[in-house]
Amino acid sequence: MFKLKYFTLIGFFFLVILSASGENYTGDFLTNGIGARALGLGGAYVSIADDATATYWNPAGIAGIEQKYQVCLMHAARRSGLGAFSYVSGIGKVLPHLTVGLSWIRAGIDDIPIYYDVPAFDENTSADQRKNDPKFRPREEDFIPAGYLNDSENAYVLSLATGFTVSQSWWDNFGRDSIPPEFLFGINTKVILQSFNGVGDLDEETSQFTNYGSSGYGFDAGMLVRLPDLNALFGLENVGGFSLGFNLQDISQTTLTWNTVPAQKESIPSNFNIGLTYFTNLFFNRELIVSYQWQGRYGGQTHFGIEYDLTPQLALRLGLRDSRFTSGIGIQLKQFRLDYALLIGDLINTHFLSVLWTF
Repeated sequence: MFKLKYFTLIGFFFLVILSASGENYTGDFLTNGIGARALGLGGAYVSIADDATATYWNPAGIAGIEQKYQVCLMHAARRSGLGAFSYVSGIGKVLPHLTVGLSWIRAGIDDIPIYYDVPAFDENTSADQRKNDPKFRPREEDFIPAGYLNDSENAYVLSLATGFTVSQSWWDNFGRDSIPPEFLFGINTKVILQSFNGVGDLDEETSQFTNYGSSGYGFDAGMLVRLPDLNALFGLENVGGFSLGFNLQDISQTTLTWNTVPAQKESIPSNFNIGLTYFTNLFFNRELIVSYQWQGRYGGQTHFGIEYDLTPQLALRLGLRDSRFTSGIGIQLKQFRLDYALLIGDLINTHFLSVLWTF
């Protein structure tokens, strides 16, 4: 007899087949990006990375945060609410030249219903039988799930960053007082866990699919060079500045090992990101940021973003993430910043909301 539960499991098998046939998509949930500000800028953030979300985009950036502590939370409902994507991070300056960050990234689909044998869907039942005999028609209890499946993908990240600033006295030798450049460096150590779990009254055949999981660990390294004031170089006022960012994710690849027999292994390929950002106050004395980023994964992708501070409390953003448009706004309320981003997709648009707390 045909079993509807196969429909709920087919998606899982499809993901496994994809992983086996093309490892470039292993750990794909880590490529979504985090933080509504960065996502509103099209993901062109490796050379900005000036808040707690730098633990994802470029760990070097947390060393340049002036405040002692920051916490960021983000949530997004994806695929018309069928999936969720969440992020939590916190950073703190534990020593004068050492900043530490902790992050948690989660993507998953919860409460996938499991249905067992439904007589009305027996392939040997004819249309006339369903029409003339009530016992072959769907019953209300046929559509009460016997249990649920949960797909969960998690990454836990520890970030360490430090940096140094060029001496003010040496920088003044260029002939005009201005802010000297700074050089920041950071690393990530991350643990990745994936699981496929079931709850409820599951039969033996279904239960065997609820014990699958994988785990692994990896490393990232980043560098951020900020030249915040070009006045000393050009002898002009309000020229603005540049920042250059690098981030190498999954150094030497990150291997995930599944608890199958025999154990299957998959590798997350290394990904190199490089970006350049220009920021200025030339336009009505409001900050304008223009950022570009290139990443090597998936054959190479480009990211572009523009942010303009309409008022000290309100920022507007536009971006291009490869070939998809993004937009967003940011609202500053004392020590809190609320950010919203919209990513336009071929079939479904995704909304991101995050809050940054500085203290």
